[in-house]
Amino acid sequence: MGLEFITRVVKTSAIVSLIQLPFVAIYFDYRYGLGILLGCLWGVANLHFLRSVVVCYTNLSGRSKRQLLLLLLLKFPLLYLVGYLLLKWSLFPVLSLVVGFTLIFAVILLKALGRLLLSLDEFKTEGSIFDRKGSGGAS
Repeated sequence: MGLEFITRVVKTSAIVSLIQLPFVAIYFDYRYGLGILLGCLWGVANLHFLRSVVVCYTNLSGRSKRQLLLLLLLKFPLLYLVGYLLLKWSLFPVLSLVVGFTLIFAVILLKALGRLLLSLDEFKTEGSIFDRKGSGGAS
């Protein structure tokens, strides 16, 4: 699982939050649906900025201090100001914003479990309790 995993999580989370919108809006309340959508989009932006900061910082060949500073200035003050305003204005229930934000973690968990169960990632587990030989690590 590399950086493409984070990209897939971002896309899947955005799609799932868009899919839930009409159902929650019709069967519950449109403010809850929009709150879940905005909470998820806020979390997606947070994850995207975090990924960009880490990639920019760990890129040893062409580390740009200006780019890193710009990312940090966008991520922390701007993104968290938007999060604060979403909570302060009380346009959307806090629970819906929290559900939207935790939707990303559910997507991460389900994607990782799916990759594990489908054996899409090869794990180096020689000698551990999870080795494929079933020996439990014992020789």
